[in-house]
Amino acid sequence: MGVRGLTGFIARNAEKYLTPYELHDTNLVIDGDNLACNLYKDASGINSAFGGDYDEFYRAVVNFFVVLAECNIKAYVLMDGGYEQRKLRTVGKRMRGKICVIKRINPNASITVFPLMMKEVFVDAVRDCNVPVMRCVFEADDELAALGRKLNCPVLSYDSDFYIHNVRYIPLITLTVKAHTKTYKEKEKDNGTEDSERKLRKTEAKKLDKRTKNNRVMDTIVVDNKEKKQYKGKTYKYLDCCMYRVENLIARGSLSKEKLPLFAALLGNDYISRSAFRNFYLSGMVKVGRGRKPNHQQRRIRLILKWLKDETGESAMNKIMSRLKKNQRESLMAQVEAAVSGYSNEQCRSYEFFKQHYENVFEDFMDGVEDDDSDQDSCYELEDDEDEITEEEEEIEEDDDDKEITAAPDNDEGEASEIVEATEEKSEDSEAASESEDDEDDEEGDDPNDIISKFPQWFLDKLYPAKLPRFFVDLMHLRKYINNPQIEHYPYQDCNDIAVPILSLTYSLLNNVKGEEFVERVNEDGSIRHLYYTYLTRATRVTNIQYITVEIKEKPKYEFEPDKPNPLLLQTVFEHKMPELQRELLFKEIEKLPEDLRLYFLAIVYWMHKSQHCDLIHLHALLVCLVVLRTIDSKIPPERDIKTFNKRFGKILKKERQVRDKEAAEGIKRTIRDDLKELPIPERIQFIQKSDCYLVQNELLKHFHMQELFKKKYDLFSSTVLHAFAELQSVVFQLHSLNALLEFPYQAPQMCQLYCGTFLYNLYDLFRNRLDIEYYVRNFIFKDSQMMFDFYTYLWQWCEQFIPTWKRTSGQETLKTVNKKIMKKKRQLERKKAAQEVEAVDPYADMLSSTGEGEDEFIDLNNKFCTMLKVS
Repeated sequence: MGVRGLTGFIARNAEKYLTPYELHDTNLVIDGDNLACNLYKDASGINSAFGGDYDEFYRAVVNFFVVLAECNIKAYVLMDGGYEQRKLRTVGKRMRGKICVIKRINPNASITVFPLMMKEVFVDAVRDCNVPVMRCVFEADDELAALGRKLNCPVLSYDSDFYIHNVRYIPLITLTVKAHTKTYKEKEKDNGTEDSERKLRKTEAKKLDKRTKNNRVMDTIVVDNKEKKQYKGKTYKYLDCCMYRVENLIARGSLSKEKLPLFAALLGNDYISRSAFRNFYLSGMVKVGRGRKPNHQQRRIRLILKWLKDETGESAMNKIMSRLKKNQRESLMAQVEAAVSGYSNEQCRSYEFFKQHYENVFEDFMDGVEDDDSDQDSCYELEDDEDEITEEEEEIEEDDDDKEITAAPDNDEGEASEIVEATEEKSEDSEAASESEDDEDDEEGDDPNDIISKFPQWFLDKLYPAKLPRFFVDLMHLRKYINNPQIEHYPYQDCNDIAVPILSLTYSLLNNVKGEEFVERVNEDGSIRHLYYTYLTRATRVTNIQYITVEIKEKPKYEFEPDKPNPLLLQTVFEHKMPELQRELLFKEIEKLPEDLRLYFLAIVYWMHKSQHCDLIHLHALLVCLVVLRTIDSKIPPERDIKTFNKRFGKILKKERQVRDKEAAEGIKRTIRDDLKELPIPERIQFIQKSDCYLVQNELLKHFHMQELFKKKYDLFSSTVLHAFAELQSVVFQLHSLNALLEFPYQAPQMCQLYCGTFLYNLYDLFRNRLDIEYYVRNFIFKDSQMMFDFYTYLWQWCEQFIPTWKRTSGQETLKTVNKKIMKKKRQLERKKAAQEVEAVDPYADMLSSTGEGEDEFIDLNNKFCTMLKVS
């Protein structure tokens, strides 16, 4: 959820609240969504304006868990589920902020926009690392805390809610993902000194505060760190981090168990806005005082702690309610109680899920697992001789006036789980007014545990293993789909609209399970009540959101049984509004492709027939990107930095280039071995030589980075090019979701091997002025690898038979336009060259003639009458 300002408050006082900790040989519960956002932002967020570099992000996730394994840390990842009813206002506000960012997107900006399939790529990477993962029904915060208490192990996240939960919490910003080595003797020696419980040094605390302000969470991930020091004796590897315990926040007589959630609610979170307590603050119960705006929330925290010191939970609530209008009290009480219940949840579904679905889980560190929660409340009753609130009071400036100032909403700095909001801040009152349009959002939700019990078991069996994306919960529980705006061309229609028919089929299947089909009803006015859902998306040409009601009047063509894969249901997607598509041929030819590419190419065919913005250049770029990511990255180390690549593989490149140049000079032509020629082209690619990969990657590496031109003239950045790629991502995402619901009749696509936004954009820019793209690919892109070019040609020929006629025509017109531009440029160059040749000739050469006697006639060039004065 996030408690406003608490992350910044802890960071500014890190030496008081955080303790250095060596993380090793333990279980670790990880907030998956939070980790995914921070890893993406730090690994590839600099290029987020291009729609998502999934390959770079995938490697960052894998490397992160590899380093954890080096230190014998057993990770358990929990992912967020759907939204609760009470959070929809916050969701709408964040969507407005993201739309505002997309409208003014700048490739040089530091703002990170998370791509559509980031969470799916994260889950794929976690599974590939053999790390247990589970998707919760709703937000995972409470489940994370419950599992952390159950296993008596730390929780890794960067969410300020965990400063309130009774759990051992490691803020992600304090973690250095680099394994250090230490001997057990050194550890025993340290444990015998006072330094084992030392607090952060001032320099360490300042560094942490700086990283928080800069919104920089993680440094470079170092895999297999080799230290020069020689160690004698048994050693272990550990990660440097800081541990937080809730008793660090509790001073003597200040807070108690029942007052902690109230303290968080007063600061405001995603479920209850701080503006709800406006009258409480204005009444003078807690004086914020004057000062600089960034310090308002920090002062508020200190003063609320001071005020709660002399109040009980009941008296504090009574005083707050007394300052509200009568018609607001009941609603606010319900919101506070709902927020409080989130901090006191002890039911742990993830523990049972991991035990049932993963072998040998929890066995390595079973000593730390608690069978009951009888001792969970002990930390709330600790006595501390040091009154931290008194120390904080001394730091507060004594300039409070009678007038009270209510600070504007202050998001936690570095809170990567929240998308960046609009650049122009709004007041809380104006936000509340703009959100009043959603009357249904004012309804208070039921107890989440009661809601979960209403979901069918077959649905939970698919959701818990993280097979289904989180939006399925919204469809089942709220009958809503919360759209995720992508980097796109803002004046065009929303890029996700292209996949609404697939989403509608998904929703129809959820409500037409065999034996539980939806029955249409007749309303009082005689109209038929069809199946419908609400689609929350961006408004066209306006920086706002809108709700669209989507009715589904037709039932699925085939029966839906959740446990049985049925590819026929997925094939029905290609039956509507695709007049030129040869459907039977499509599903016959799709069997010729590798299994992991079939669903992806079905999405490409759908996209080519539905999109008005894609062209054949987009398709060529996609195919080249696929060949490169799927082959080169699997054969050689996937290094993207040009200097590092040349440093690591420069000698190999030089040697191989010399060999090939010598062969070319001798007339020796490289060919594919006879035994490989007998294999189908897609199967040959696994036998490609590493030398081919090094040479091809060396030429293409510059295209994985943003063009230097954009750093000088970012207005040359074309969002229209990205709009078509964004439409494809939407189609892939919805087909992937439908495929998962149908129990995977097709293998799920691995986007890390298919899509790199920056590389795709640069390829499109490279191809757009080429008359013959295939010729360019053969002679420049894959000139050092015949097998790669054959694979590219094979995929292009497969796609070519399903390209609609109107797309071919537009492609030919594009080529004609390109040809005209090239010919015009050629003529201009020829004229310029001819002019330069004329200028090179001496313009006075005809005036300098010989006398025939070896003497040159004198001509005064400065006198225009010189020739008239000549004597014959």
